[in-house]
Amino acid sequence: MASAFLTLPLAYLSYLLEGRVDVYADEIQTFIQASGTLLFITIILYLKRFLNALFAFHDTDKNIGLMVLGSMVTGVLAISLYSFPILKESLGAALIVLLVLLGIVQVQFGYKLLKLPNDLGGMLKPFCYTNLAIGMLLATVVLIPLSIPISALSDLMLGTIFFTMSNTMKE
Repeated sequence: MASAFLTLPLAYLSYLLEGRVDVYADEIQTFIQASGTLLFITIILYLKRFLNALFAFHDTDKNIGLMVLGSMVTGVLAISLYSFPILKESLGAALIVLLVLLGIVQVQFGYKLLKLPNDLGGMLKPFCYTNLAIGMLLATVVLIPLSIPISALSDLMLGTIFFTMSNTMKE
């Protein structure tokens, strides 16, 4: 849930800092990128464990692994943009290619997750469709800003899924 509530304000702060070249702005951007990357990796690995343990569902394991790896590389590249501005063009190009690939992997993830034999309290399809949309928006590159609120919505759904399934398991 924290990710859902932090996504929009941190994205807005990052937008406000874009273009500034002072050390303070670079440190904030680095913190935003690093914490966002770590939060995403934690959440997606927890989702993998959740799917594997409760449903013996492994269809998305490869996609989750690729999303973790891609997220780590994307995070390092994005942070490097702030640390090494002279490499901005080459790192920026690599980052764009990686975001397109991550988008494709996320579309595959959303599609494969539709095969889960449990509807997750009615949240499976909406969660899958938001992941499909996020992946498509990432893959287009120019529509990435639209993926931010959808990602926050997806995180909110995932938090709801975790809470709902936790309560179901207790009963």
